[in-house]
Amino acid sequence: MRTLSNVRVRNVATVGGALAHADPHMDLPPLFSALGARATITGPDGERTVPVEALYAGYLENTLKRDELITRISIPSMGERRAAYLKCTTRSADDWPAVGIAVLIGAGEVRAVLGAATDRPTRLVAAEKELQGKIDDAKALARAAEAAAEEAQIESDQHGSAAYKKQLIRVYLRRAIDEARRATR
Repeated sequence: MRTLSNVRVRNVATVGGALAHADPHMDLPPLFSALGARATITGPDGERTVPVEALYAGYLENTLKRDELITRISIPSMGERRAAYLKCTTRSADDWPAVGIAVLIGAGEVRAVLGAATDRPTRLVAAEKELQGKIDDAKALARAAEAAAEEAQIESDQHGSAAYKKQLIRVYLRRAIDEARRATR
């Protein structure tokens, strides 16, 4: 968590506020989405709970109604599962990423979520299907990396072109899976 923002932000920001901001370059939304986190939202009509990924409607657009606040984030226990989040920045570790990828593996489950390269956290479903039951298969990992790069609508911005980000996705999905696998041993 120390690399996900600079010290000034960490000392005044809230997790709920960061999620509500809906900036696709934020680090927590893809990570929380991969972990299966849920947000409790409170407003004039009471409370509701949604998966974190359901908070996003598009670039800097959230799904909160007027006068609603995120009051709680619930993250399921990891158990035997392992996760990793890696990002590629052009400057310091607390800079906005060109690409961020979060993965969760274990207990017959593979989840991969892309951030920064799209207008909202994006689940990499085709890549997940390639990896189901084959997390240690190098060929399956190569197919998953290619699927990940092709399945998402990539946004060009000041952090890189869509083509550059697609290549980063290929590389960083593999690295994130390797990082999560190492955590299981």
